[in-house]
Amino acid sequence: MMRSGADFLPELLAPAGSPEALAAAIEGGADAVYFGAVKFSARMRAKNFSETELYDAIALCRAYGVRSYITVNTRLRDGELPEMLDTVGILHDAGADALIMADLGAAAMVREKYPALELHASTQLSGCSAEDARVLQTLGFSRMVCPRELSLKQISLLCGASPIEIEMFIHGAHCVSYSGQCMLSYAMGGRSGNRGECAQPCRLPYMISCAAGASKNEYPLSLKDMCLAGHIREIILSGASSLKLEGRQKSADYVWGVTKMYRTLLDERRDASTDEIASLAALFSRDGFSDGYFRDRYADMLGVRRRDDTEMSKNAPAFPGLTKKIPLDAAFRMRAGEPISLSLTNGEKTVTVCGDIPDAARTAAMDAENAKKNLSKFGGTPYVLRNFTAEIDDGLFCTPAKLNALRRDAIAALNAPAVREIQDAAVPGKPASAPAAPLRRTAEFLSPDQIPPEAEEFFDEIYLPLRCRARDYSVMLPPYAPDKTLSRAEAALSIVSPRSVLVQSPAQIALAVRSGIPAFASLRLNVFNDRCAQEIIRLGAAAITASPEIPLGAVRAMSVPRAVIAYGRLPLMLTLRCAISDGGSCCTLDGTGGFHENTEKPHLCRASLTDRTGTSFPLIGMYDGSNVLYNSVPLYMADRMDTLLRCGAGVHHFIFSDETKAEAARVIRAYRDGMPPADPAAVRRLK
Repeated sequence: MMRSGADFLPELLAPAGSPEALAAAIEGGADAVYFGAVKFSARMRAKNFSETELYDAIALCRAYGVRSYITVNTRLRDGELPEMLDTVGILHDAGADALIMADLGAAAMVREKYPALELHASTQLSGCSAEDARVLQTLGFSRMVCPRELSLKQISLLCGASPIEIEMFIHGAHCVSYSGQCMLSYAMGGRSGNRGECAQPCRLPYMISCAAGASKNEYPLSLKDMCLAGHIREIILSGASSLKLEGRQKSADYVWGVTKMYRTLLDERRDASTDEIASLAALFSRDGFSDGYFRDRYADMLGVRRRDDTEMSKNAPAFPGLTKKIPLDAAFRMRAGEPISLSLTNGEKTVTVCGDIPDAARTAAMDAENAKKNLSKFGGTPYVLRNFTAEIDDGLFCTPAKLNALRRDAIAALNAPAVREIQDAAVPGKPASAPAAPLRRTAEFLSPDQIPPEAEEFFDEIYLPLRCRARDYSVMLPPYAPDKTLSRAEAALSIVSPRSVLVQSPAQIALAVRSGIPAFASLRLNVFNDRCAQEIIRLGAAAITASPEIPLGAVRAMSVPRAVIAYGRLPLMLTLRCAISDGGSCCTLDGTGGFHENTEKPHLCRASLTDRTGTSFPLIGMYDGSNVLYNSVPLYMADRMDTLLRCGAGVHHFIFSDETKAEAARVIRAYRDGMPPADPAAVRRLK
């Protein structure tokens, strides 16, 4: 949905991790703010807002004409869905303007019960193409938050073709992994980024080793913060509807300073100067800033928070508190035999409230000056009186207490949320499990060279990357597919015409359906509950893969055709910047140091990432220049097939990443014979 015109300015969207930060965002000039409740928010380490604070925060936003977007953007389990609806009910009644959501099942339930509540697709949904936006529109979303990895050209193309609003990040922390595709924190310590509990292990030191040698940077996964203050004019012309500042775990001082700076730049329609960018860095940076993704240049993106950065931030200007006031026009009416009335207008909204019938004056009658004195006492509110008019008959009187009550009622009416429709929606019960089906085995390989002869007999379906153009196998689409990539994939599918396609996003399901090819939804769609699984099947997928983060009991409860990961190293990260080549400086190929839409490498690059304990994780450079980091140990269930069978999944899916052909053959034989692992400590189990 392209937004343009000489007078168009995109919305400035600021973070609020606490009531103090909310006040700072408003004072700084935000058009909208986003914040979370105590539960179901992807930033659970932020202070967030209690139920009472939510009502007050949303009312404060409404008073200032600032839109409030509430994050309900974690993946939810079946048992959490009723409580989620209760939380959304509070937000709905309080008058929240929109919810930012990542779970398609939860979003469907909200859409059914609260159809007037606006839904924004979180960046955790991994939407990066106009096709993603079109599918999300059919699911009730009016906005899609696009990933930080998109370049200016990609953002402009997306905004021009999207049927819904596009929101983009312009400042703040970079996640090194493509949003919604990171399980590193979960694998290393059980704290799931998909559940809002990320421990940020990417900020720790590692060593990358490959055939060319070891990495020189001690922190090869830690990216500098994003700063696009120097590109404001280009951003305005891109068509993005909303510009997002990251920082729900930041202080009120930071939120105020950053919001104020971008407010100035937008209002003046100009790019930041060198000095202004330096002042932003003084608020918070990690050894400076990066605009690498925006410019499609992956070098010099690494950075960590250093002592100098911390010392500089200590001297940042302090947030002075919320000083802005909202001017009101007041009109008071006091006529004999009629209830007194007060009308308040804040420029966009006018309310009128009535009180008691006035009494005849025994001594001094009410005049305009006395009425104004009582009706303009707005202390403790964001309001200040601008204009006052009074229509008062002679000889009437009203007590100050009644005038004060009239003023309070008028303020309450002015702040009251609009009444919105609520539908009767069934509370989710225990889903009926899908009927048992003959067991099928499927596998994904990264290269034909990995496939042993035994695989042809053992697996019902084998998936290879689309780039391999292997006509004898099914196709695995790339997990990161902006518009041009997706278009080329659709054209290639029409030529290869595989039996099945492993899809990684809602857009790819639509592509497969359009191509008449059965779609098998991969683990990258993050299916945590049965309602989410139902929504993906409704989009056209033949089966879903349950998230490996949920227990097998939750898989057993699902009511749709489903797969479970039976073997393999889980993909923990998808990075668009190539960590193996250090962003391009160490690359012997003619590339940009990361993902590239227009060229493909002829082969995979292989490396390992080693942490401080000596644990090594395979790191593979994909054909498109992106990297996939795999878990240090494989998931292994060959000797526990009875456990897998009891979960009711009709498909057992195998992931082959760094295995050679001989190693893949040994895995197949082990599963055929039910062999236990050679080293039980060197594998991961499903429970």
